[in-house]
Amino acid sequence: MSISQTQAIVLNRYVMGDSSLLVTVYTREFGKIKLVARGARKSKNQRASALEPFTHISITFRHKEQRDLQTLNQVEVVQSYRYLGEDLTRMSYAGAVSELVNRLVIGEEPSVELFDLILQVLDALNREQPVVAELLFWGFQLRFAMSFGYAPQFEQCVACGEGLQEESLRFSAPLGGMLCRGCRSQDTDAIQVSLGTVRMLARLQAHPLDRLSIIRPSRQSRHETNRVIRSFFAYHMDDTRELKSLRFLDSIDPGTDIASKTLAP
Repeated sequence: MSISQTQAIVLNRYVMGDSSLLVTVYTREFGKIKLVARGARKSKNQRASALEPFTHISITFRHKEQRDLQTLNQVEVVQSYRYLGEDLTRMSYAGAVSELVNRLVIGEEPSVELFDLILQVLDALNREQPVVAELLFWGFQLRFAMSFGYAPQFEQCVACGEGLQEESLRFSAPLGGMLCRGCRSQDTDAIQVSLGTVRMLARLQAHPLDRLSIIRPSRQSRHETNRVIRSFFAYHMDDTRELKSLRFLDSIDPGTDIASKTLAP
């Protein structure tokens, strides 16, 4: 056993016993870990407020190899994103970010790139207007895939390598990208996507999160983008249930097209 210190992002927390919390965090050096915060729910204990979801913290904990639960010793807030908790749209997309990390990261799997990406999207969701949240979540998902080495290809046909200049395009999740007219028979289940949406997906993937607010997707592009990203993650995930945070957003805004944003096939 060793005493370890690292920065972390709170993904979620649950009540444990009469006074403790079970907290899942993604850390900079150790990846995803679960912490027991003993006595954190006692009155006047500042640790409880520091362990709110989506908070950037610095922690000291007793690190035991091959243990599912680690014991939290100390915690300090590095950055809290106050606007995430004040707006239901922002909060829902931040929750979807946490859910996605929880589902796709198995075990510790440390990644400084992913840690920094989570901070970037939380900061952007906190800073930008709620109307931009969907774009930020798309951008996060595509960069998440890049950080694990399986980013989809939107610049050229994944089969023949030719550039994409026509309208008869298809997206194949198993093949990992777009198929041109001549190659689309290689996946008969591939999703039809307009050229404008393909170009927007390429921008979402390539541009920094703080530049995505300038994109103005049409209704068609929103629908196609959600289908493409949903099918891609459904192919790479064992758990394809819909994200609870996005279902909640749908419940408060029935006009939101959440059905096409979820991971359900």
